[in-house]
Amino acid sequence: MAKPGDLGVIAEANQPVGAAWLRLFTADDPGYGFTDVATPEVSMGVLCSWRGQGVGRRLLERLISAARETGLPALSLSVETDNYAHRLYEDLGFKAVTEASGSITMELRL
Repeated sequence: MAKPGDLGVIAEANQPVGAAWLRLFTADDPGYGFTDVATPEVSMGVLCSWRGQGVGRRLLERLISAARETGLPALSLSVETDNYAHRLYEDLGFKAVTEASGSITMELRL
């Protein structure tokens, strides 16, 4: 269910093939990539058959652009250290802020 402040984008090719979205969390109910209450967390999913074709990159680029347009200060996310998407996030400017239990919390200052 959408909450105030949620923002998302969908990739389609005759049907949805991927989506990326962001949501603000509280310190009392944080997500995995929580950094602070002013920084929304990013989540993304792409169908297996569409991975490796640039869909995730285009989704994130559009979501980052929309976040900038709305005046958000930053975005955060969590990624496992062995997830190949880690390189994509770095390419788009996300920087590691903490690491614990095989997971990295990353932040992109907008």
